[in-house]
Amino acid sequence: MAKHPVPKRKSSKTRTKRRYSTWESGELKRLTNKSKTVACPKCKQPRLPHTACSVCGYYRGRVVIDLVAKDSKKVQKVKA
Repeated sequence: MAKHPVPKRKSSKTRTKRRYSTWESGELKRLTNKSKTVACPKCKQPRLPHTACSVCGYYRGRVVIDLVAKDSKKVQKVKA
């Protein structure tokens, strides 16, 4: 059988709780950041931060996503 690494000493309750508490606080930060939204400066619709707006296609003052071309592609797919 393969030998597994075993700790030399028992880890204290404080050390164990500290390890898990930092993980938990980081997890909570990640979950709360995902739910935050900001208003799009162009159309004022809510969007995720650092992403292009799904309604108007703008990001940082310029068009990043051409929504008109996307709509025409969808129409062609439906007809075909």
